[in-house]
Amino acid sequence: MNKAVSDKKVVKSLIDICISEDLRQVVISPGSRNAPLTLTFNAHEEFECFSIVDERSAGFFALGLAQQTGRPVALVCTSGSALLNYAPAISEAYYQNIPLVVISADRPMEWIDQADGQTIRQNGTLDNIVKYSCQLPTSKNASSWYVNRLVSEAFYHCRHKQPGPVHINVPLAEPLYGKTVHPEEKQRQIKQITSCSSISKDAIEQLCEEWNNTDKILIVAGMQQPNTQLQEVLKSLSEMEQVVVLSETTSNVKGENIITGIDKVVSTITEEEVHFFKPSLLITFDGAIVSKMIKTFLRNYRAKSHWHISLANRHMDTYQQLTTSIEAQPLEFFKQLMPGINTVKSRFKTTWMNRAERSEKHHEEYLNKDGWNDLKAFSHISTQLPQNWQVQWGNSSAIRYAQLFKEFYNQNAYCNRGTSGIDGSVSTAVGASYASQQPTLLVVGDLSFMYDSNGLWNNYLPSNLRIIVINNGGGGIFRFIPGPSDSEELETYFEASHQLNVQPLAEMYQLGYLYANDEKSMNESLSQLFAHSERPIILEVKTPAKENAGVLKSYFKRLKEEL
Repeated sequence: MNKAVSDKKVVKSLIDICISEDLRQVVISPGSRNAPLTLTFNAHEEFECFSIVDERSAGFFALGLAQQTGRPVALVCTSGSALLNYAPAISEAYYQNIPLVVISADRPMEWIDQADGQTIRQNGTLDNIVKYSCQLPTSKNASSWYVNRLVSEAFYHCRHKQPGPVHINVPLAEPLYGKTVHPEEKQRQIKQITSCSSISKDAIEQLCEEWNNTDKILIVAGMQQPNTQLQEVLKSLSEMEQVVVLSETTSNVKGENIITGIDKVVSTITEEEVHFFKPSLLITFDGAIVSKMIKTFLRNYRAKSHWHISLANRHMDTYQQLTTSIEAQPLEFFKQLMPGINTVKSRFKTTWMNRAERSEKHHEEYLNKDGWNDLKAFSHISTQLPQNWQVQWGNSSAIRYAQLFKEFYNQNAYCNRGTSGIDGSVSTAVGASYASQQPTLLVVGDLSFMYDSNGLWNNYLPSNLRIIVINNGGGGIFRFIPGPSDSEELETYFEASHQLNVQPLAEMYQLGYLYANDEKSMNESLSQLFAHSERPIILEVKTPAKENAGVLKSYFKRLKEEL
């Protein structure tokens, strides 16, 4: 390309490698120190560049893009605290295995700790939450070979086995806005050939033997991207008499014999019934689980064996009973296992399925009660949500309510459960809806929405984005959790109660706005929300803060009762 770009040779080399590594989307936050990077990325037609001022929002927007495409997305910022604002999104990407390439402009090394403006110790700042980090040499005599090696290694780690974020720090000296036409220089591309070796025959035979001698097997599917092949394998396994498969919305797994709504079942198990529900073999895979109830149950009533399947090089011992760590892709592991396993006569599946059926009847009966609350609001959303929409869930109460409604398992579901923070839900949903071009619904609580309202401050909001804000006047979950609910500091320091409403924000960002505060207005608003629109729409749902916790406690009490 004979086009004028930054006269910084290291920047030209870095971006040429990004092209050769097939990076195509770049999220840039305006700044001066990163001007050479901005000028050069923007000069290449290969890149789709986004400009988002707020770095924290930019980080989550990039997360949403990469979540949907599965390809690395670059984040580019200026020096100083800008980089630190990426940290929440980078930590989420790290624990969700999402590929991001953070490229931070920096001051020259000699000015670190010398009271120069926008200068902090950037190199290595993100080391605890990235797979790899490096600092590029920027002297005029810097070796092109060395730059190539560092950046190529960054892309290797970004994609290798479990994808994840990486950090490239680029010290840049003034002047920053100079341009030149560089002589053509073909960048070396280091090809990576990965090993797809399977688990050894002996190991598989031992695992099959253990499986075939077990009459109570519980498979808990963690957070994962939608995978139709894995879903089919799990559906086949769930047909075995001795196998129970538990799924959450964020597991993106469903099927006739797969139990959804874990809490609706586990909450009903009495001390006298534990023996019938406790597994002998526990099998887990992939990311985090939302349900605290299943975590508590399995920690208190341990299986004889626990297999965890993951490509991550660490022992994931969530339930404090890990006996076998299996380094493999879950799909490939189960495909290897299936030819050697058999159905074992057992009532284990029947026991779980009967209880799930009973809980579902109580669930439907309870929802027919009069009254207006969070639970009733989510019920209306579940029945009116169109097919073929993806749902982005906010953290805290929203994702927990989602687990209780079987209708929500029909859509592809996403949530920032890597670190489970309330920050970034809006920005992630915006990035995801832009990347997928699929109708997208974000269901989020009031605090989480307001905390990330800057996620609406960009030019990339698709018209098919819809947002439902459940406004119960604060962090409603703290009225349900034992401890904070009994504290005199509840409203100020835990719930963070407020009297704010969403309409002014919708008007500021020129979005459509709807409001509901009872069942009638909820039904009317939902029909408008899901209709065609030339702009995104926010539906604010007002529910009574103090009643919600009592309703939820009464709901779980009803689930425990006999038919």
